[in-house]
Amino acid sequence: MDARLVDYLEYLEAVRGLSPKTVEVYRRDLAQYEVFLDGKNVDAADATDIRAFAGSLVMDKRAPASVNRALSAVRGFYKYRVRFHQNEADPAREVENVPAGRPLPSFLFEEETKTLLDSLDGNAFRDVRDRALLEVLYSTGSRVSEVCGMELPRLNLSAGSVRVKGKGSKERLVFLCETARAALKRYLPYRAALMMRRGIEEHDRLFVNAKGLPLGPRGAEKIVERRRVQAGIKKHLTPHTFRHSFATHLVAAGADMRVVQEMLGHSSISTTQVYAHVDMERLRRVYEQAHPHGSKGK
Repeated sequence: MDARLVDYLEYLEAVRGLSPKTVEVYRRDLAQYEVFLDGKNVDAADATDIRAFAGSLVMDKRAPASVNRALSAVRGFYKYRVRFHQNEADPAREVENVPAGRPLPSFLFEEETKTLLDSLDGNAFRDVRDRALLEVLYSTGSRVSEVCGMELPRLNLSAGSVRVKGKGSKERLVFLCETARAALKRYLPYRAALMMRRGIEEHDRLFVNAKGLPLGPRGAEKIVERRRVQAGIKKHLTPHTFRHSFATHLVAAGADMRVVQEMLGHSSISTTQVYAHVDMERLRRVYEQAHPHGSKGK
């Protein structure tokens, strides 16, 4: 074991007065952490390494309490290094515990998302609007209430952004990918033509129903369900599934958790943290299905 880890364990027993049994639990958890780092200097590890370590324990089907105990051992080690060995930074400071008892949110795999969006290729108003709606839900990761509340004056297609009002009337800027921008550019003339044909007085809401009136969250839910059936997707979908998918795919691609938190409009990082474990859960399922020693072969 790394001498720095041994030094910390000796400190726990000799100075902190922890029992040999408790120190042994710390030793096992820190030994697992050292193995996970695979030769990387423990003082060079960062928050991403520690979160990945927690994710690996989730993949091993460790209970949240067990994962959090291991995280506690790692946090204690780095606090010790900062206090007694002049380490400049504590990489574990911003790593929060695995949420206990919280169900993992459902999400679409990338290929499922593509299948659903590619199924929306019609030229009728509803086809064009629905494609734009689903593209925006997935591209921005916004809540359905935020998407239904989007207003034309707050939309900047050239910059690929739109300002939304979230929980507690907090505003934030969300971003549109190229396919979402293209879908909106196609949708806007359809919207204008419908409003004129229906004789509806112009209003600011971006998404409208077939009567030209503002589309509400319930209407968006019905659209998602209708398009799910059309695309042949078996799992249950709601507009919020796109938000979960947005966050999960960002985390899987290596996005910083704090950035994802800001993009989702979460007030606490602990709410965002669950998506790291969603991705670990996904990796575990892929492993079990593909690996010869996984559950598929049992």
